[in-house]
Amino acid sequence: MPAGRLFLVIALSTLALTAGILVPVLTGVALAVDGAALLAFLLDLRRARRTPLEAERDFPPMLVQGTEGTVEVTVRNPARRPVRVQLRDGLAPALATAPERTTLELAATGEQRWSYPLTPRTRGEVTVAPLTARVLGPWGLAWTQRELLPPSAVRVYPQVRWGGKVGQLLVLARRRELGQSPLRRQGMGSELYAVREYLPGDPLSRIHWKSAARHGRLVSREDTWEQGSRLVILLDCGRSMATLDGRRSKLDHALAASLALTRFALGRGDRVTVVTFADQVDRTVRLGTGASGAQQAYARLFDQEARLVEPAFDLAAETVLGLERRRSTVVLFTSVVDLAAADLLRQALLTLERRHRPFLVNLEDPELVRLALGSPDDDGEAFAKVAALEIMLANRRLGKQLRRAGIRAVTASADQLALEALEGYLAVFRDTRVA
Repeated sequence: MPAGRLFLVIALSTLALTAGILVPVLTGVALAVDGAALLAFLLDLRRARRTPLEAERDFPPMLVQGTEGTVEVTVRNPARRPVRVQLRDGLAPALATAPERTTLELAATGEQRWSYPLTPRTRGEVTVAPLTARVLGPWGLAWTQRELLPPSAVRVYPQVRWGGKVGQLLVLARRRELGQSPLRRQGMGSELYAVREYLPGDPLSRIHWKSAARHGRLVSREDTWEQGSRLVILLDCGRSMATLDGRRSKLDHALAASLALTRFALGRGDRVTVVTFADQVDRTVRLGTGASGAQQAYARLFDQEARLVEPAFDLAAETVLGLERRRSTVVLFTSVVDLAAADLLRQALLTLERRHRPFLVNLEDPELVRLALGSPDDDGEAFAKVAALEIMLANRRLGKQLRRAGIRAVTASADQLALEALEGYLAVFRDTRVA
């Protein structure tokens, strides 16, 4: 394509052609200049096309949704002349709202780096557009465009770094996994370690009655901390989880919190299974132990999407009953926004409670809160406010009903979801030991 310098030459030639009306000799000069400019343009275009360029593009080691990283592009010029290059990195809507552009002046046989910040908008596997370059010819008359790098795929993961108390709990769990600094444990353990002869002062609750009957004398039990507990995480990927809360969906927040809980449980030495579902079970992921299990969880779940269907809580409960025969802790992440779903959810949790320890983590819907606490301006907004209040009251009734049945339930906003999940998971074991 023509460059600005060529347009300048053509403009001067046109001026001379216009003046040729008064001075005829200028007409011939103008036509000669036009021919020479066209020939020079074609030669410059040819040389620009033959200019060799090499490029590399390095993304951050891990792209994380909503977290800023730096992309570095290195361009090399093997030619023996300086080259002017306009770069355009198309990226993708999931990564940026607009392409990134810059202009580089490359020295002969030199290279230059271009870096720019990147904050991924959505998670999942994203196809990055080609890196294109416009190369200016040595005479500055022609630009030629080419692709320096082909399209490529990158992965954008959910939130992986946590601050505050959530970060502290994850660090403690990691240290415990490495054997450096175990988590502080309050109260008595619940797993039988050994039996010994009863001593005066031992509480009656510590007597092991079966051993006492077998030996004909009182025997006390020595308990240790429960090891290798089983955790099943149920992640609702139905219609209500597709709602956006700012730039992230409710599923984004729930997935990040569930992965934080996964890391914490694996650090404790628990066995973790993650089940994602909507109207049917999407994925069942049984994780290994330790850091490899956490990496497996991110690799298998980073691109999970919400679907605009109603969640089948009963099917999820049946799936857990089929997966785990031993008593396990079942943590369900969802967001209840209608009355019918609340009733189905209650029945599913009561079904699970017969064998397992269910724990409901209900993500608060920001739009419901806004409608319930806002002041209506017309009849439509008044009706919406009443409906929102009714749903919020139904959620409170659901929580009370579940707690009366011995099922732990919390409702949390997006920024408190991970902390409530971790503290609730620890509280499940405290309640078990007390019981």
